[in-house]
Amino acid sequence: MKREKRVWISLILVFILMMVLSGCSGVTGPKTAKINITIDPNPVPYSSENENWPLTIILEESNGVGVTISSLRWDEYNQEEQLIYTTIVYETNEEGITSLFGSNYLPAFSSLQKLLHYNLDPEDGFAQYIILTIEGVDDNNNPVEATGRADLLPQ
Repeated sequence: MKREKRVWISLILVFILMMVLSGCSGVTGPKTAKINITIDPNPVPYSSENENWPLTIILEESNGVGVTISSLRWDEYNQEEQLIYTTIVYETNEEGITSLFGSNYLPAFSSLQKLLHYNLDPEDGFAQYIILTIEGVDDNNNPVEATGRADLLPQ
């Protein structure tokens, strides 16, 4: 009886050791990409020379998984925090993601950037800030979304 007990305990210990050494004890699924959006400069000053607000959008992947970007949403909000204008750029648009950034694919640990110019539309009013939302699918087929905010300084 003692011998059987020792055999079972030995087998259990060997099994646990095999699990730990094989890495099965903390198995997690594939990583998901992480996109960081940076606006430079932020807040965005008015350029009297160009009569607009120039801003550079920088997209960076920081988790080691590439991303195919499917859309960029641009939401403008006024001083009362009301949405006054929205535009969405898809890869299928004439001026799509590839036209903006040179590619719709953001490689792992890499970045894409684009200088844009915000122009005042008298019909919509002045935007106090812009919320940018990027959506895509990473190389592990996980949906990815990231947002960034650009604050606009008055003229």
